[in-house]
Amino acid sequence: MTEPGGPANWRTRATTLSRKVPSKWLATAAIGLFLAGSAAFGGLETVDADALPEVAAGSAFDGAQLRITVDRAVLVDGFPEQNITPAEGRRFFVVVATVENLWDRPVSTYSNTGAADNLRPVGVDGITAETKPTDVLVISDATRSPRLQPRVPVELAFLWEVAPSAAADLDQVRVDIYDKVYTANGFVTYGARYDSPFLAAVTTVPLTDNGAGESS
Repeated sequence: MTEPGGPANWRTRATTLSRKVPSKWLATAAIGLFLAGSAAFGGLETVDADALPEVAAGSAFDGAQLRITVDRAVLVDGFPEQNITPAEGRRFFVVVATVENLWDRPVSTYSNTGAADNLRPVGVDGITAETKPTDVLVISDATRSPRLQPRVPVELAFLWEVAPSAAADLDQVRVDIYDKVYTANGFVTYGARYDSPFLAAVTTVPLTDNGAGESS
C-alpha cells in the first residue's frame, strides 16, 4: 500500500514530468553578495537531454519530492568570513537555487537520499553526473547541509570545488535537474523515502565570475 505523501505510481509521474543573531547576520550576509549575479542508490540515471523538458532560468520545476528553481551559477574563490574555503589552488563553482520540500516530512541535503543529488552542472571541467557537491549552504545564514522543512522555500548554494580554469570561458551553463522515486517498503532502517535519482529536466542559467567575492 502506498503511504501518504508518496505518489500512487512513480512510473506514471516520471513519464508525465516533461537563528537570528545580529553578529551572524554580519558574518553571513557576504554570501548573498558574493553570489549575487550580474543581471543515491546506484548513481544518477541519465537520458538524452534532447528528450527532456527545458525549464527557463528562474522558473520552477515540480518534482515528486521537491520544487526546484535554478536561478544562476557563480564562480567564487571562497567565503572566508564563514570559514568556507576550497582546497589550495581550487575555487567554488556554485549553483544557486530555491528549493521547496513538497513532501510531508523533512528532507536532508546530503547525497543519496537528500537534495544534494537533485542538481548537476554540465560542461564544467571536473564535474560529472557522479560528482557530489562539496557542500550545500543556506544563503541567508550560511547553515551547512540544512534539513528542508515541508513547504518552506529555501535559497541554497550548491558548491563544487573546481580548478581555477574551470568554466572560465562560459557565460552560461546547463544544469541538469533530477527527480527521485518514492519507495515505501524494503528498508526498515530508512522506511519511506525518495531515492534512485533520474534526469527529469534541464535548464540553462547565466554564469558569472565573482572572483574573491566582489559583487560588481
